[in-house]
Amino acid sequence: IPHNQTEPPGPALSPAQAIARMTVPPGFSVELVASEPDLVNPVAMAFDARGRVWVTESLEYPRLSAGPGRDRIRILEDTNLDGTMDRVTDFADGLNIPSGIAVGHGGVWVANSPDILFLQDPDGDDKADSRQVVVTGFGRDDTHELPNSLTWGPDGWLYGLNGVFNRSRVTDPVSGRVHEFTCALFRIHPRTHEFQLFAEGTSNPWGVAWNSVGDAFVSACVIDHLWHLTET
Repeated sequence: IPHNQTEPPGPALSPAQAIARMTVPPGFSVELVASEPDLVNPVAMAFDARGRVWVTESLEYPRLSAGPGRDRIRILEDTNLDGTMDRVTDFADGLNIPSGIAVGHGGVWVANSPDILFLQDPDGDDKADSRQVVVTGFGRDDTHELPNSLTWGPDGWLYGLNGVFNRSRVTDPVSGRVHEFTCALFRIHPRTHEFQLFAEGTSNPWGVAWNSVGDAFVSACVIDHLWHLTET
């Protein structure tokens, strides 16, 4: 019996059965794009310029120790444009709770604590041929709060979030400055790999979006859920 439950879970549902049981607001609908076994334990996703979806999966969660793991990045593609992902490609494996992903500047950026990685595929076969550590030093004290939500900002930098109980110590590879922090919105320059803290605060943030004039809005759990962060 699961924690905080009074009885065993019901039988597993097919994707169609699960969708039939969902209730959504008027004007909304749910469509099936991908399901198990093509996708297992998804954590983060990003779209590329071809409309493909890059997804990180984690079987290791909530493992605290760093080092190689069973987790991977998969590329989902709709080759016949019918709205369903019909091609699945394993891009990279050996990861350990990859909690954020972004595509750009000739490669794929992945939060794989303690590292932010940059993976490249120069021969175009959809397999990662190189793996570079961009910055390192993120904690694994609380794997609920690993670096996450890698998102391109309006200034061209790559932004990400880190949680309050995941103490981190990251050295900027450009200036040599050491940043010690917990909950924060950080950013990385995609060419120089300069690392900065944009703002500190919230609790366990997962998700950042920008409006048309460059304001950052962050979602967080436990406390007030939506934050407008300014550079501080």
